[in-house]
Amino acid sequence: MKKLIVLLLLVLLILMQTITGFSFETLTGQAQETATNQVDDFLKRIDWHGEYDVIVVGYGGAGATASIAAADEGAKVLLIEKAPKGEEGGNTRFAMQAVISIDKENIDKGVEYFKNLRGKFNTPSDEMIKTYLNYASQNYEWLKYLGAENISVFPFREYDLPGGEVMEALLIDGEIWTSAFYRTLQKAVEERKDNIEVWYESPGVGLIQDPETKIIHGVLVENNGSLLNIRAKNGVVLCTGGFENNMQMIQDYLQLPYAYSKAARYNTGDGIKMAMEVGANLWHMSNIAGPDLNVLNPETNTAFAYAIQGRKAADLCTGFACQNVIFVGADGTRFTDESVLPNHGHVNFHGSWVQMPVSLPAFAIFDETARLSQPVYPTWSEGNVEEIEKGLIIKADTIKELAEKIGINPDNLQKQIREYNKYCSDKKDPIFGRARDTLKPIKKAPFYAMELVPSFTNTQGGPERNENGEVLDVKGNPIPHLYSAGELGSMFSGIYQGSGNLGECAVFGRISGKNAAKVKSDVSQESVMEGRTPAKPVWKEPEVIIPKSGEFIGEDRGIGGPIKVLVTMKDDKITGIEVVYHNETKGVGTNAIDKIITSIIENQTTDVDAVSGATVTSRALMNAVKKALDKKE
Repeated sequence: MKKLIVLLLLVLLILMQTITGFSFETLTGQAQETATNQVDDFLKRIDWHGEYDVIVVGYGGAGATASIAAADEGAKVLLIEKAPKGEEGGNTRFAMQAVISIDKENIDKGVEYFKNLRGKFNTPSDEMIKTYLNYASQNYEWLKYLGAENISVFPFREYDLPGGEVMEALLIDGEIWTSAFYRTLQKAVEERKDNIEVWYESPGVGLIQDPETKIIHGVLVENNGSLLNIRAKNGVVLCTGGFENNMQMIQDYLQLPYAYSKAARYNTGDGIKMAMEVGANLWHMSNIAGPDLNVLNPETNTAFAYAIQGRKAADLCTGFACQNVIFVGADGTRFTDESVLPNHGHVNFHGSWVQMPVSLPAFAIFDETARLSQPVYPTWSEGNVEEIEKGLIIKADTIKELAEKIGINPDNLQKQIREYNKYCSDKKDPIFGRARDTLKPIKKAPFYAMELVPSFTNTQGGPERNENGEVLDVKGNPIPHLYSAGELGSMFSGIYQGSGNLGECAVFGRISGKNAAKVKSDVSQESVMEGRTPAKPVWKEPEVIIPKSGEFIGEDRGIGGPIKVLVTMKDDKITGIEVVYHNETKGVGTNAIDKIITSIIENQTTDVDAVSGATVTSRALMNAVKKALDKKE
């Protein structure tokens, strides 16, 4: 009976097709047309202020890469940035500038290494690791394609784990901390100005999503006090970085009452919140490249430098902690080996790499010998005299008095220093195994303390993405037309390999930018701007200086962007140097500027030794002055 019914239905369908031309394809086409009409209805309900093929949110390394990739596919791209012009760049601008790489023949070994980095965690998937390393093997040629010329390749593995021997990193111009990678991306964006429009002081504050289809149709952008609905025909790429400067999110996700970043003042978790509002799943929210220990810069509310913990090496650490210095916690006792710089905040704990435990509050305790041995940071004063005057360093005649001043138990601190000094005499630290040559006693009064704070390079958490760069919802499905790149939802779940985050900017920036640029069939490609006037964004441009007689302008590029100087001359002598524009870090790069200007005027030459710790700023300032002097001739 059932077979007969099925047979009759088939005959009926054939007759319908013969008589009316009906087909399954027709039905499918009608359904698709209905869905598109639904989309069109949603688009018509929005008061649009602009329209592009792709919108990229955030002008750091990931955002620049995604914009370039989309533009090279022929897309018209809007790149929006929260920071003022000249302060863009996120963490990429301040990073070491090493970009991960691997030889194509070694990818299987690289996968083994990344699985070891993943450890017992379930993510990232093997497929995502393979995608990441496949693209990483193309990074050298990609940088050449962008115009980088002097690219060096060097072996680089951060952990002694199987497979790590094949990992490499790339440097442009062979130097670290120069912002060379970011400047290469920035130049490539500027070269594509016909396809990439950049808006500064224009944060994304929300995503425009159809509640029925879940398609992301655009971004709600704040500019000059107005909220603008900007349509993205084919895709939005979130590249807003992490939540390094959002203390509430730090408390909520990192289980730290406070921690401070080393840069990226504008990274406050905006992209994470935007993604959550449209149903994105979050991953790796508790993972950070940290913590290590630093002094807080009160002018910027960020750490002064990379770290003072560990030996001075490759400009990663000042080495001050290897002097007559110990770190103590809230109870006045030591909690770590001061001579070891953690691997992006991770230490080996009985064969497993874990985030370094930190007691809060924490203090560096040292004596007069240590104070005179070196500045705590290269940009600090000789003998750290100015920092004592500013209150960054607390001074006392006795250990007991010092403990009372910083609010910890005097008996515990005195006992701890007696024990530590005995380790120095014995040349053996039985508790933490501090290196013998760094066991230097704390004996010579007066004594000093500095409060230390947990600091970190960046957060890793955010919306989960797949190997196509698509942002996933809580059920694991892609949110239509939404992509991400960079540290926003980084693939690193456990321990982090240096150069890996810039690698994610390069890899997923390319993947997401290209995929976002693909013309989508589930949405009308007709313009929504017919009869509408596109909004004109507003931001502050750097002041234009017109030199007078005897004045000359020169410009070069520091780590924060352009440095422009006005040099005044009289009778062939330099009488004044005014920095009319810069975005170097207060208390770090700005110290270098003041010292170099004084030295140039006193010595009447630009051949001045660069200030250690701010070499990029120093070199850029001197080059800017040289270029100004060249105009005199």
